[in-house]
Amino acid sequence: MRSARASVVLLPATLLLAAVAAAQIPSPTGNIYGTALDVQEKPLSGATVTLSGPGAAHTTNTDTRGDFHFLNLSPGAYSVRLELKGFETTRRDVAVVLGKNAVLAITMQIVGAQESVTVSGEGPLADSRKTETGATYGQKELRSIPTTRDPWAILRQVPGVLVANMNVGGGQSAQQSVFVGKGSHSDQNIYNLDGVAISIGGISPLYFDFDSLDSIGIATGGSDPSLSTPGVTLNLVTKRGTNRLLGSARILYTGGARWDYGIEAGGPLWRDRLWLWGAGASNSFLGQTFLLPTGEPVRSQETQKYWNGKLNAEPVPANTLTLSYLNFERVARGRGAGPSRSQPSTWDQTFPAQSYKIEDSQVLSARLFASLYFSYLPVDSTNTPEGGLDKQADIDTDYVWRNSFRLRRFRGPQHQTGLTASAFFDTGDLRHELKFGFGYRRARLDSLSAWPGDQLIGYQPFQLAAITRTVDQKIVLNYYNAYLGDTIQAGRLTVNVAARFDYQQGKNLPSAVPANPLFRELLPAVQYGGDSGYPITWRLLQPRVGATLALGRDRKSLLRASYSRFSSQLGREISEINAFPGSSAYLYYGWNDVNRNGHVEPGEVDLSDPQGFSNVDPKNPGSAVPVNQIASHLKPPTTDEFILGIERQISSDLSASLAYTHRLLRNSEFSPLIGTSRGSYRYIANAVGSATSDGFVLNFSEPYYGLTTVPPPVGSDIQNRPDYEETYDGMELQLIKRFSHGWMLRASFGYNDWQQHLGAGAIVNPNNEVPGTNATGPVVDGVINSTWQFNVSGMVQLPWGIEVAANFFGRQGFPIPYSVEVVTHDTRDSRPSLQIGQVTAYRLPDVFELDVHVERPFRIGSTVTISPAFDCFNMLNSHTVLQRSGRVGSYDAEGDPAFTQDPSFNAAGEVLSSRAFRGGVRISF
Repeated sequence: MRSARASVVLLPATLLLAAVAAAQIPSPTGNIYGTALDVQEKPLSGATVTLSGPGAAHTTNTDTRGDFHFLNLSPGAYSVRLELKGFETTRRDVAVVLGKNAVLAITMQIVGAQESVTVSGEGPLADSRKTETGATYGQKELRSIPTTRDPWAILRQVPGVLVANMNVGGGQSAQQSVFVGKGSHSDQNIYNLDGVAISIGGISPLYFDFDSLDSIGIATGGSDPSLSTPGVTLNLVTKRGTNRLLGSARILYTGGARWDYGIEAGGPLWRDRLWLWGAGASNSFLGQTFLLPTGEPVRSQETQKYWNGKLNAEPVPANTLTLSYLNFERVARGRGAGPSRSQPSTWDQTFPAQSYKIEDSQVLSARLFASLYFSYLPVDSTNTPEGGLDKQADIDTDYVWRNSFRLRRFRGPQHQTGLTASAFFDTGDLRHELKFGFGYRRARLDSLSAWPGDQLIGYQPFQLAAITRTVDQKIVLNYYNAYLGDTIQAGRLTVNVAARFDYQQGKNLPSAVPANPLFRELLPAVQYGGDSGYPITWRLLQPRVGATLALGRDRKSLLRASYSRFSSQLGREISEINAFPGSSAYLYYGWNDVNRNGHVEPGEVDLSDPQGFSNVDPKNPGSAVPVNQIASHLKPPTTDEFILGIERQISSDLSASLAYTHRLLRNSEFSPLIGTSRGSYRYIANAVGSATSDGFVLNFSEPYYGLTTVPPPVGSDIQNRPDYEETYDGMELQLIKRFSHGWMLRASFGYNDWQQHLGAGAIVNPNNEVPGTNATGPVVDGVINSTWQFNVSGMVQLPWGIEVAANFFGRQGFPIPYSVEVVTHDTRDSRPSLQIGQVTAYRLPDVFELDVHVERPFRIGSTVTISPAFDCFNMLNSHTVLQRSGRVGSYDAEGDPAFTQDPSFNAAGEVLSSRAFRGGVRISF
C-alpha cells in the first residue's frame, strides 16, 4: 500500500482532476468483496489477504469487521489466499465477471485442520451489493455457444431486449441491428467499449472483432448511478495480457460466402509489471442477392479489418495503468442493397474509425480508491453512390431507385474524460462504501448529404419532381454529469442510495451550402452562422435507490427492490433546429416526362404546380433562419423505473432469478407544425379502399384531416407532448448453470407489455400516422414489438473429447403496420401515411431458430490445441417471413380511381434465411 504521506499528496491532485469532469458509464471491470470468519462465524481482523490473477499479486488486510476488498479488476480467474496466525491458510478460487461483484464469506479453520480450498464456478452467482437487470456473458459462452459472432446475437438472448434483425449464421453481413429494451426507445441505447461510451443516438460508430472480446455485459435497468439513460447499456471489454503467454488463430467459412480470419495473443513483457495483448482480423462478406421487379440482381459485398491492442502496467505498487487501442476499417460495395434499390443506387462505403484510451487506477489507502481515464474516438464514414455523382437519381414505375443515389458523409470525433472513486468507512454497526464520480464528453458531429448530378429527382409513380439542395450540419454536444452514492450494509440488508446529476447542452456551428445548379432562384446558396449560444440546455437530478435482503439461514436467497429515474440523452433535437435539417431541402412540383426517359429535365418541371416542400421555407428559400424551433422550457423526457425481484443460489454453480419491471415515461417529445392546434385541422373524408395480395384482402376506411391555416406553417415546434405517457410492464425469468462438471446452461424468458396512453391534449394533428401515433395502445419502435420471447443455450462435453453446444431462440412475430398515403389537398399539400387499424392488429408469424455447434479439440504437445469446429444455423430450415411491405397504396379523392394499390403491397421484404453452415479450425496456445 502507498504510504499515508503519498496519499495526502495524491488525493488533492486527484480531486482537482475530478473538477475538470468526466463521463460516467458502467465500469469495464469487476470487484471482489469478502469477509473472513472463524468456524463460529465471528469476523477475523488482521488476516493477510493475497489476490493472484491475470496480473501481479495484490495484498491487503481484513479490517475490524473481517472485511476486505479488491476493486477495478479485469475479468478473469483469480485466487484469494487468507493467512492469520493460529489458523490454517485458506484459499478460495473465484471468477471476476464484467460489471459484477463477487461477494465472498470465507471460513478459516483453526490450526490442525486440513487446509480449506473452495473452488467456485465462473463468476459470482448472487451479488448482494447491486440491484440490476440484464445479463453477462464470459469467454466460455462467447466461444462455445453458436452465434453470428457479433454483439447483436448476444443481445437477442437477453430477456426484455428485442432485436430487429435475424441474421442466420452471419453469412450475409455484420450490419448492426436496431434494438429496444424495456420500454425504452432505440436512440437511448448506449455502447461502451472498455469503459468508454462510444455511441451517439443509440448507434455504434465501431464494429468489433468477436475473438477480441473478453466479456459482454448488458444492463437493462437498475439503480446503478453510472447508467446514463433508460436504454439498453451494452458493455464490451477486450482481452488483456497476463503472466501466461496465450493466444489463438482462426479461419472460419460460413455458407453465403463469409470468410473470417484472425489472430490474437498476449503475455508478459515484464512479469508482474508489464503485459501486452494484440489482435488482428479480417472478415469478408458476399452479401445476399436481391431481385428487382424486373428480375435484375442486386448484391452487396464488404470487407472489415480490425486491429486491437492493450498494454497493462503496474509501474509502482498499488497503481494500474492501461492503454487501449482499436482500429476498424470497412470497405463495402452495394451498401443499402434491397428490392427497391438498383445496383447503381447502392453505396460504396469507406468507414475508418479508431478508439484510444488511457486509464490510471490508484489504491490511495486501504479505504480509498480512484480511477481516471481519457479517450479519443475519431470517425469518418463516406457513402458514395455506385452510379456516381454526375447522374440524376430517379424512382421508376416499380418504385425502384435508378441511376444513382444520395451522397452521405459523416465525421464524428469524440473526446471524453472520467473519474470514479470509492471510500470505505463505518458508522456504528453500518458499513459504507461511498462512490462518487464526475464526467465530461464532447462530440463534434459533421454530416453532409447531397443528391447527385443536377440535384433533381423524378418520382415516376406520382409524376412529381423534386428540386433539392445540399445539407451540411455541424453540431457540438456536451455531456456533463456527476453522481454520489452510498452502499450501506447492515446484517442481511444492503441498501444503495445515490443521486445522479446530468447537464447536457448542444449547439449548431456555422456552415454553408451551394445553390441548386439548375434552379438557383428557387434554392439559392445559404451561409448559416450557427447558434450564438446553446439553444438547448438540460439539467436533471435523478435519484437511485436499491435494496437487497438476504433470506434464509444460508442467505442464498436475495430479495431485491429498486427505484430509479433516468433522463433521455440529448441528440436529434439540435440537428432539427439547424438551418439545414433532415437529409436535404426539397421543393416538389408537377412533372411531365415528355420524352418518357424517366429523367427530369428543367423544361418538364411545372413550376406553376407546387406539390409541397420539406426542410425549407418556400417563400424565403435563401433564409439562414432554421424552419424548425424549440418550444420554450423544453424538458428532457424522463423514465421512472421500479424493479422487484428474487434470486436464489440453488448450488455453487446454479442460480435462478425472477424480476418484475414497471416503467413510466413522461415528457415525450413530438413536433407539431408551428402555430397549429387541434382547431387548425378539419375532417375531410375517409380514405376507403380494398387491397389484395395472394389471397390476403385488406379493407380499410380511415378518417383523414387537412390543415386549414393560411399561409401554411413551414416548420415544426419541438415540444413535450402534453397529456401523454408510455408505460412498460415486464417479467423476466433466468436460470443459469455455470460451466462445471462438463456442462453449462442458460435459459431465459421475457414478457413485455409496452403501451402508450393519450389524452385529448396529446393530439394536434388528428391524422393517425403510422405507426399509430394518435392511438392508445402498444408502442412500436421501428416495428419492434413482441409480447413474449425466450432463449435456451448450453454446452456439454461428451466422450472422446467432443463438445456439443446449441442455442434455441423464439419470439412473437413483429407487427405489420399497414398504412395508406392520402393526398389531402390541404393548404400545405400534406400527404400523411395513415395507420390502418391497431398497430398490432396484424402480426408476422412467430419466429424460432435452432443453432448447433460441434467441436473436437486435439492437444498437440503441452501447449498447442487444434480445434476443428462445425456449426449449423437455422437447423430446422424454417423460412419464416420477417418483414412485409406495409404500404397499401395511395388515396386521392380527386383521382380516378381514388385508390391506387401499391404493387409491393404485403410483399415479403425479408424471410428467415435458409439453413446455413459454418466450418473452420482454431489453433490455441
